[in-house]
Amino acid sequence: MRETPMWTVRLEARPGGRLRRVELLESRPPEGTVVDTRDGHAVVRDGALVPVSEQAAEDLIDPAGAAERRYRAAVVAVGWPDRLTRIVAEPGHDWQADGAYPADDEGLAHVYCAKLAGPFVWVRNVTYPEAVALGVTR
Repeated sequence: MRETPMWTVRLEARPGGRLRRVELLESRPPEGTVVDTRDGHAVVRDGALVPVSEQAAEDLIDPAGAAERRYRAAVVAVGWPDRLTRIVAEPGHDWQADGAYPADDEGLAHVYCAKLAGPFVWVRNVTYPEAVALGVTR
């Protein structure tokens, strides 16, 4: 009798994709396989299931996308809009059109100022490719 059901997982092929259960496994998979169990994600190491966080599981499945996922998480955490949105700036603000500004304490997430008109400022999140071009992530 198995101790817990296990499924293989796949990372959805879209930006910010999530892990998705793919196939119910009948036996323990090969070394290094990432699985989903009733208790969360795990990886097979030395024949045993070792629990890992969702972020670690994603990084094991798709190491090339790790930097982009961390950048997107930072962007979502600061709460700036993805689409160009008009905000009202305080008098004496220092926004400048066509400029990018850090939006978090770590300097990872950035917000882009597209244009200004009086007290109005149009802003949006900096995309991952733009962040790479700015040198704030890789």
